[in-house]
Amino acid sequence: MFSPFSAQCFTCYECLVVGGTDCFDAKKVECPQPQILPKPQEPQKSDESQKSHESHESQESHKPPKPQCMTMSEYCVVGNKQLRSIKKTCGNELCNLCITLTTNHGFKVRVSTQCGKGDGSNANLNFTERCNSLKTNGLKCPSCYEKTTDGCEADGTVDCVQGETQCVDYAGVVHYSDGSVSPLSFKGCIVTGGCKVGFAALPGSEEMSRKKFDCTDAVKKRAVLLNLY
Repeated sequence: MFSPFSAQCFTCYECLVVGGTDCFDAKKVECPQPQILPKPQEPQKSDESQKSHESHESQESHKPPKPQCMTMSEYCVVGNKQLRSIKKTCGNELCNLCITLTTNHGFKVRVSTQCGKGDGSNANLNFTERCNSLKTNGLKCPSCYEKTTDGCEADGTVDCVQGETQCVDYAGVVHYSDGSVSPLSFKGCIVTGGCKVGFAALPGSEEMSRKKFDCTDAVKKRAVLLNLY
């Protein structure tokens, strides 16, 4: 029997495994079909060329992006614990990224994401870690980490790596992938856009409450050194 809902959806494999590197019990789920994107704005043209352009465009349709299915790999250092998880799900704006957060005080996040195009494309995806061998980028941020929701005072700085161009100042309560719940405060470097995405980028962790999540631009190492003397 024809289903109008199914006609507007595609399928991806979905699972979440804590402490492992692969999903063996993934199940198929329906994902929303990508929407048709609005046409980008273009510079104004002369009347004659504008009419010709509009006539040509009227015969074309702006195609939606191809459906994508995602696999996410998470590695977190929290104090003396190392937490790993892997997740398969529907693709979104986090496709094909290395999402990082770095401190010098026992807290670090590395999330690699990869997407395949088309129905069920994350079933046997040849996954490649995107956060290996990260190089420093010449920027620094204040750094600290404490098990509290009262914030922490930075007693030094941390070198930012790869796409980390912002400094983050966070305080809240987090449910980690190993099942533990703990207050958390940290300062460090975060990847560009990381503050906007927040804990949605962490497949195995969940934010229970938030007291503070602020971001500012990271500064160059030389600027930090000049401020210290």
